Amino acid sequence: MGVATALAVAGCGGAGGSGGSGAARSGGTFTYAIGDEPETLNPVLQDEHIDPVTEMVFRGVTRHDAANRVVPGLAESWRVSPDRRTYTFTLRKGLTWQDGKPLTSADVRFTIEEMKRAGAEVPLSRNFASVASVETPDATTATLKLSRPFAPLLDAMSVGLLPQHVLQGRKLTDADFGRRPVGAGPFRLTTYKPGQYAELVPFDGYYEGRPKLPKIVVKYVPDDSARLIQLKTGEVDAAHVQPQQVAQVGKVKRVRVETYPTADYRALMLNFRKPVFADRKVRQAMNFAVDRDAIVSSVLKGQGSPATGPLDESPYKSEPAPFSHDPAKVEQLMTSAGYAKDGQGLWAKDGKTVAFELTTFAEDSARVAILNVSATQLKQAGFDVRPNPRPRDWVRKHWGDLDAFVVGWGTPYDPDSSVYGPFSSSEALAKGGSNYGSYSNPDVDRALARGRDTDDPAVRKAAYTDLQKALAEDPPFVWISYLKTDNAVPTTLKGPQQRTLGHHGYGFFWNAEKWSWS
Repeated sequence: MGVATALAVAGCGGAGGSGGSGAARSGGTFTYAIGDEPETLNPVLQDEHIDPVTEMVFRGVTRHDAANRVVPGLAESWRVSPDRRTYTFTLRKGLTWQDGKPLTSADVRFTIEEMKRAGAEVPLSRNFASVASVETPDATTATLKLSRPFAPLLDAMSVGLLPQHVLQGRKLTDADFGRRPVGAGPFRLTTYKPGQYAELVPFDGYYEGRPKLPKIVVKYVPDDSARLIQLKTGEVDAAHVQPQQVAQVGKVKRVRVETYPTADYRALMLNFRKPVFADRKVRQAMNFAVDRDAIVSSVLKGQGSPATGPLDESPYKSEPAPFSHDPAKVEQLMTSAGYAKDGQGLWAKDGKTVAFELTTFAEDSARVAILNVSATQLKQAGFDVRPNPRPRDWVRKHWGDLDAFVVGWGTPYDPDSSVYGPFSSSEALAKGGSNYGSYSNPDVDRALARGRDTDDPAVRKAAYTDLQKALAEDPPFVWISYLKTDNAVPTTLKGPQQRTLGHHGYGFFWNAEKWSWS
């Protein structure tokens, strides 16, 4: 959520693949427009989701397949001890970095040890806190010794590996590496113009073989309407589009729309440093005040589903759903909390209404639409909401000052990756974490710890059931909807394979090394 930036977009300097001709040429560059640009192309600094460029430049020891199961990546295999405290990974032979240097188990040790050393500066270091040591008896063997079992470890090992020979003696937050990364993924970065585009070409040494597309250009176009215009004119071959734009895209004959499910949800994040949100009954009432079905129908054009928690798209989802549109429940909760309607129909207590500003990224038309509709619904239910979209740059500098924000989160992987960052008190914004609302609940913390400290499926199921119960009783968010995601691509492009994607619909390029022109 916090890695999007709003740098002004300039011309792509001839980087486009179809040159405005309106038809992708067989064997030519594939140019894709996206709204979000990361602050860095360093994978260990990207919490919860990986942008397309970083995803193509890097590979982890493990990776995920079409069903989002953990499968071998740079490692060809691994063994886990019966007590789940020793993981031995065997790397593929002959691996190299994109600068031609050998990739060995020393790079595995370096990546993990440096992430742990960086601590809060690297949010994903939380996934390796239980790693006591990394042993490298030879160039292809890395053995991780854990101080306690950590269920999401194989999932966590999918983070992009970092080259020791490049970063030795430098901080992982090194800005230059974040702009000129060296990875072991299927494509290597040749040009990066912040605010404009990133240009990638195949990496000949990729372990699965040279990718088929000769060049990929990812163009950063924050404005949704501008992306659609560039798609229509042929300035770009493909683009991430919003649900309300799909009908217009359908009129462009040279493209098709790829619609994928996601684990990406939208919700109203509440800032717990603001006294207005102190009473959990008020937050419960707000969750009963929104009509999620109406938002899915009107804003998302049916491309989504109502959200009532962070694991609705996970096998760990608990039943029944805790929230629905229920005006009577709103009245009951607010009255029991000591509120009464004032002359303007707003809930008030001691002369104060439930007043707050609701903002989001002004460049994201879908979020702005969700903001406006949900604000209207809450206002009609008696909450004093002031909708005010703001530029991405402003939001990024003022997370701690916001009252409420249309947030996006969610991954299709291990449940820990969807819930620990945004809800653990140890990940609070002031501590450098991803808990931007500074939410804190001891029951939630205990459930999160239980869910990650065991591999027992029954214990994990119970832990995440308790987590969802605690989040329903003491809501950190006003849940809105899960999204489907849409990408318009040339009809001549072969290879994209559907799977459940993550936040922002990231993951679309997960098998880009197999894409080709027909």
